[in-house]
Amino acid sequence: MREWTEAPEITGPLDGDYLAAALKRARRQCALAGELELTPLTAGRTGARVTAVRGGSGPGYVVKAIPANRGMAEGAGSAGEWAFWQTGLSRDLPAPIVNPTIDVAHHVGNDEWWLLMEDVSAGIRSRSQWREEHTRRLFEAIAGLHARHWGGDDDTPACTLSGTTGAFVETALYVATGTASAPWVERAAEEFPVPRMLLPAFLEALAPGEAEFFIGLCRRWPDIVAALERHPLTLIHGDLRRANISFAGNEIALIDWEFLARAPAAVDLTWHWFMHYWAYPPADGKAEEDRLWLREAYLERLETLLGAPLDREGFRVAWELGWLRMFCQLAFLLADPLTSDDLSGDEAGRARRLCRDAVTRARRIVDAHVR
Repeated sequence: MREWTEAPEITGPLDGDYLAAALKRARRQCALAGELELTPLTAGRTGARVTAVRGGSGPGYVVKAIPANRGMAEGAGSAGEWAFWQTGLSRDLPAPIVNPTIDVAHHVGNDEWWLLMEDVSAGIRSRSQWREEHTRRLFEAIAGLHARHWGGDDDTPACTLSGTTGAFVETALYVATGTASAPWVERAAEEFPVPRMLLPAFLEALAPGEAEFFIGLCRRWPDIVAALERHPLTLIHGDLRRANISFAGNEIALIDWEFLARAPAAVDLTWHWFMHYWAYPPADGKAEEDRLWLREAYLERLETLLGAPLDREGFRVAWELGWLRMFCQLAFLLADPLTSDDLSGDEAGRARRLCRDAVTRARRIVDAHVR
């Protein structure tokens, strides 16, 4: 078991005293001059309060304030992102991956966990800037994390695959049906409002009978997890979306380790794949099979690090199941364009076809791999 270190307790506002103390704990130089410049960061879809912090001519930081009693964390079965950092689980990382968090403290008055991070926003690529080369670099880097923890029993506080899957799927089911399977689900729906925003549009885009299939499939999420858990487990980041990935020279800083989990490696890759090449695909006209060289680059790197060949067919099955898991968790993202007020008829038609194509693929994977 990794050694646990108690987090310091703090009070008071986000000010120079907090920042100076946090930097001292992190053994960082503190170059403050005058009032701190605080800028709330509200563009992301997160339940945490995130603030950019700058003081004088020194480096920039970001403070992420996470409520202690989060429904999503309870559903995922973990204490939260702060606990992974405290145990070193999300700090002891193989190059070129780094975690920009440098200090964690418990704000007693707010009952929040404050994570102080280096500001790595300059290295986050926008959708229009993202290239397949970025995915290749990410996949080859994450292979190092997967290889380090491949296949063995790991006594860590990481989330479980069941927990992270259920946290998202049960929240979406609550939005779709009005029935909460556990007390934490209603809190999670408040913290993560995206299903309320997008799920109705997704269900409306489907053909007759497809919405019922989707709801029924979501209720079968434990069967999907059981099928995935037949494959080798490792340690995964759990949320490899573009906004959580920053490129700085040879390093890749990964943000938001809330869903760090023991799971098959393909779960990490298909999360990124579904988000970037299904929900928000680049406008390059490429078919999915044209991008599979990226998966091959990952597998070659992983085999090199493990020093042994992998079961490629087994990994392909895990990849299919990982995509199906993502479909249950975040299928409503496919309907995001349909919520726009200035969508053209052609764009709306493409979005609806994508939703239905995803259902067709989901049916095929269920028939082939889910008992």
